[in-house]
Amino acid sequence: MGPTGVGKTTFINRASGSDLRVGTGLESTTDCIQLSQPFLLGRFRITLVDTPGFDDTRKSDAEILTMLVDYLADDARNKHYLSGVIYMHRITDNRMGGIALRNFKMFMQLCGKQALPNAAIILNMWNEVSEDVRNARKLELLTNEKFFKPAIAARAVAFEHDNTEKSAHCILRHLARRKPKTLLIQREVVREHKHIGETAAGIALLGDLAEKERKHQEHLRQMKKEIEEAVERRDEEERAELEESRRQLEEVCEKLSRQRKSLLAGWSTRDPAGFWCFSARNMVVDRIPYQISW
Repeated sequence: MGPTGVGKTTFINRASGSDLRVGTGLESTTDCIQLSQPFLLGRFRITLVDTPGFDDTRKSDAEILTMLVDYLADDARNKHYLSGVIYMHRITDNRMGGIALRNFKMFMQLCGKQALPNAAIILNMWNEVSEDVRNARKLELLTNEKFFKPAIAARAVAFEHDNTEKSAHCILRHLARRKPKTLLIQREVVREHKHIGETAAGIALLGDLAEKERKHQEHLRQMKKEIEEAVERRDEEERAELEESRRQLEEVCEKLSRQRKSLLAGWSTRDPAGFWCFSARNMVVDRIPYQISW
């Protein structure tokens, strides 16, 4: 797992000798779950699973989560469990931005604390940054509570990867030796029969979507004032530009609303105040973003 363009598919191809499609443009290439060809690594027979990031240019975050949950739940029902889960981060990035933080948060919610000893945090493109810079970034990433420290504290292991087969195989040998574990999302959906919107990952995504909607609605209100002012000034050109921007923003808001409703479909209700309430937990997500702590 990891953001779009972090090198997930390239890692899989390098390690397995597969030929999965790798993106070279600005749009994401992996918009579905892909499996590598099985390969032998010592006494282990390994299949790697390539997943799209939660910033895909073709599918919404709700669609990505549903796709992952369906795949992992089917595996669990068939008694197939993962020996390891990988989160990839580019050490070339000079900051841990919102997209990376969102992807890592979803990784944590999908795995759950009990499965994190089977997790690897891969610092990718290690050979593309000077030694001083990469070591300083690694230290901050692994010791900062906002970044990877919670996973490391739960016994996930960090690895440096320089885009070589040797480096990839070293990481995979470590994971292949681990006893397969049930991920939190598998336990929630298969054993506890929770709807996707009731899982830790679903709740986290609902909180993110609600916060995005709130910000966009606030922007729309401001834009409406600017349009009214342009009308008063009889500035037709500016009014037309603002109207087009408002139309585009309204489309974004509608898409966010559809994502939220798709996650809530089938099991949520509204209270008299108009909040979305979880029937199982009575949690409000419309105005309070959900944040998990370990």
